[in-house]
Amino acid sequence: MIYILIFTLKLVENTLSTIRMIVLTNRKKLLSALLQFIISLIWVLSVTLSITNIKDDPLKILVFSMGCAIGSMLGSYIEEKINKN
Repeated sequence: MIYILIFTLKLVENTLSTIRMIVLTNRKKLLSALLQFIISLIWVLSVTLSITNIKDDPLKILVFSMGCAIGSMLGSYIEEKINKN
């Protein structure tokens, strides 16, 4: 269960980061700041979950990294869809 949570949090964080950059480029500074607040909260939670007992469970780092990579891919996909419109 903890692996799914870590993966999901990282996926959402990276996806929101991409969306935030698009929002910032469109000069929506308040929305961008709100997104950064949410991203920061998610980051703290995901890192805390990942590094707790890391010596006993190093698989958490792999799951964290996979969420990061797939979140980046999902963010790029969303960026393409937004830019087509």
